[in-house]
Amino acid sequence: MREVDFSMKRTSYLGMTLFLIVILVVPALPGLSQAKQPQAKTQPEYNAYLALYNEKDPAKKADMGEKFINDFKESDFVPNAYKMIIQAYSAQKNWAKVLDAADRAADFKGADNSLKGFAYANAMIAAQNQNDIDKVLAYGDKVLAIDPNDLNTLITLSAAIPLKYPSNNEQLDKAAGMATKALAGLQPMLNQANAQQKPQLVQIDGSLHATLGLIAYDKKDYTKSIQEYQSAIKDNMKDDASHYYLAYDYMALAAQASKEYTKAIDDEKAAIAAKADQPTMDDLKAKTAGHADDVKKYRDMAIDELALAVAVNGPVASQAKTALTKQWTDKNDNTNGLDEYIAQKKSQIGG
Repeated sequence: MREVDFSMKRTSYLGMTLFLIVILVVPALPGLSQAKQPQAKTQPEYNAYLALYNEKDPAKKADMGEKFINDFKESDFVPNAYKMIIQAYSAQKNWAKVLDAADRAADFKGADNSLKGFAYANAMIAAQNQNDIDKVLAYGDKVLAIDPNDLNTLITLSAAIPLKYPSNNEQLDKAAGMATKALAGLQPMLNQANAQQKPQLVQIDGSLHATLGLIAYDKKDYTKSIQEYQSAIKDNMKDDASHYYLAYDYMALAAQASKEYTKAIDDEKAAIAAKADQPTMDDLKAKTAGHADDVKKYRDMAIDELALAVAVNGPVASQAKTALTKQWTDKNDNTNGLDEYIAQKKSQIGG
């Protein structure tokens, strides 16, 4: 048995591992974002704001909001107008406009922490949708500077940091702290959730365990990584990314076992050359056989998880299929039976 390389092929798609629970809202009543109730200075200002507030079409609302801010620069209602245009651009999925409006809102001379926090949080989500990890981290840090316990931001940054800094232990520890804090913050919500709310919260719980799984993988703590990914899959059997990364945990253990197997073979050869006694040789042979069994066991577990990732047919399906085909071929010398095995896994997850 030769030593094998099970290096991991990462996915760089930011949105695949992040879960969005932020709710884009404006105050139920105008002015709730400020310490005092805003007042219109003129009737045209009041009429323009009321029309903006009541408009339902996102495109029209965004245009009306921009016009209101331009026409009534000193209005008490400008902060709420910014919130409404950010919401409107988000509804249109115009992420570039969200970022622009968020920056302008935060720089507005009358911006309080409520407006800044709202702007930065939505800018973070816009950057996430643009797959711009640097901006996700930058805006997320600004949110946490205002509210260190913001759950959405803790979830988002804890998942983003390992993608940006997979080899930086300081950053990985920071991300792990965020994910752990988010799990603690999520628990009361899970305990109080109704039947309609609980599925999404359970999925978010799974995503946080998956984040911790990736962090542990990056730190080469494969046992902890496996535990976290298993928790993630328990929450969501169709979490293809967790199946995919869990497979690489098993491949990493197989690679370790493969190195130990190679060393055991060398130790046997050295013992033979040294004319070691039979008990010593028996012990060395047993170790060699044990390492060989571990390689096969972990390879088979990796194949199982990769097949599940392919069966889910999500964002990592293509990468998982490539890795699965290699592992299957290494084991069987051909791809016979592979499609049937994947079909069996689809049945297992109800696909």
